[in-house]
Amino acid sequence: MIDLLFVYGTLRQGNTNAMAAYLAKQSEYLAAGWFQGYLYAISDYPGAITSSCPEHRVYGEIVRLNNAETVLSVLDDYEECGPQHRQPTAYQRVHATVHSLDGVVFNPVWIYLYQWPIVDKPLIAHGDFMRVK
Repeated sequence: MIDLLFVYGTLRQGNTNAMAAYLAKQSEYLAAGWFQGYLYAISDYPGAITSSCPEHRVYGEIVRLNNAETVLSVLDDYEECGPQHRQPTAYQRVHATVHSLDGVVFNPVWIYLYQWPIVDKPLIAHGDFMRVK
């Protein structure tokens, strides 16, 4: 089981919600990093989608999960993308390549990508949800 996760929104350090606290206790912070994609404001939380352009970056954190299977099951429920949720879900957990800010490439890493239409959603052009808060 892959034990690396990239978080770019409400699960990042500095957030005060219960799931961010849970993840902090159940993981080890490895590095700040980025994913090649676009970041949108969905509501009071963001959604990332992939991009084919290397200049498009979504910033976040790479963490190593202490017990990946258990933690990912809890996070799948939080992101409402587990098998018990009505399909298609807003988010999908997939493998991605993530780069640390110091140039280390992590692959594969889990990431939750947004999969509903983004037509009416504002783009967060700088790619960093924590700068929006």
